[in-house]
Amino acid sequence: MSVSFENVAVKYLNAKPLSSGTRKEYRRTVAKWLAWGRGPTIDQIGRSDLRDFLDWVYEKAASDGGSNAGRTANKARENLRAILSWAWEQDFLEKLPRFPLSKPQRDVAGRHYLTKSDLNALYFATYALEQPRGWKQSLTVGHYWRAALVVFFNYGVDTGTVFQSASFHEPVLWRHVSWRPEPPSGQGRDSRFGWLYYRRVKTKKQFYRPMNRVVKTHLKSLWSDERQPGQAVFCCGSSRPNEQFQRLCTLAEVQPKQDIETGEEKPWVLKDLRKTCATYYDEHMPESSIEILGHSVGGVTYRHYAHRDPLAFKAIMSLPQPTAFAALSQGFDGECPCCRRRFPQA
Repeated sequence: MSVSFENVAVKYLNAKPLSSGTRKEYRRTVAKWLAWGRGPTIDQIGRSDLRDFLDWVYEKAASDGGSNAGRTANKARENLRAILSWAWEQDFLEKLPRFPLSKPQRDVAGRHYLTKSDLNALYFATYALEQPRGWKQSLTVGHYWRAALVVFFNYGVDTGTVFQSASFHEPVLWRHVSWRPEPPSGQGRDSRFGWLYYRRVKTKKQFYRPMNRVVKTHLKSLWSDERQPGQAVFCCGSSRPNEQFQRLCTLAEVQPKQDIETGEEKPWVLKDLRKTCATYYDEHMPESSIEILGHSVGGVTYRHYAHRDPLAFKAIMSLPQPTAFAALSQGFDGECPCCRRRFPQA
């Protein structure tokens, strides 16, 4: 029984836990397919049909005055590939068609990750952060921010996983931190520094990650016998952590990111730390960021049969850390590990 591409796309969106922005992109691709008007049923789609459709998307984007028609066509190509791959797994078509090559495009994203010198500057600038109004914690707000920067860099977690800025976010609680070497899930090898559990905001996927020496040292610095298991680990004293992070960037004198096409300067946000994490993991151990960040991957074998936990374990335990992150584990709290200079409010 033949099924239209539009109906398969609807089934795909209903089956996948995608964000609202990603769903809008897929719907735009489906709308372009319908506007093209020459698409066959899902089981009859061939390479020539895909090539003609992508050429039409490219030409239409160029004629409409788009500044990067190649990127528009390649985005439609990615969406088509994801839908057809899922349709093949669900037996809507017997054979996955070959896709034409990507269109040449101009990459205008610029640098969306922080360098290690930027991270060092941010870490030391936390000593100069002022306490929020009504702050009643025994530790300074800088203590929490230093630990948060370490967790962001090592795990690429979502902002809501560290700082609960919305009611539906599930932050890291003290019961999610295990100092025991045995894995809480009962699978995998022991970690001498303990384990950390968290859940992704978008997909709700659960993760049990080993802690390395730097992560354990910073979480231990926040621990006290008065902490309750249901208490959140991180506290920034504000419901808008991005504003506090931008204040931290100002104190660290980190230059704002710049759009290389328009020249417009944009402030750094906490989500950029997730991109920073992906950049350094792929630089240290290729393909490891897919598992560390919990990205969806293509291919039945890779998803269901390849055992990727050892890759994530090895990547986390061996990731080179910024110099400032190692200061606390070396006993230099409040001091630069290279010159031993003291920092404000240390």
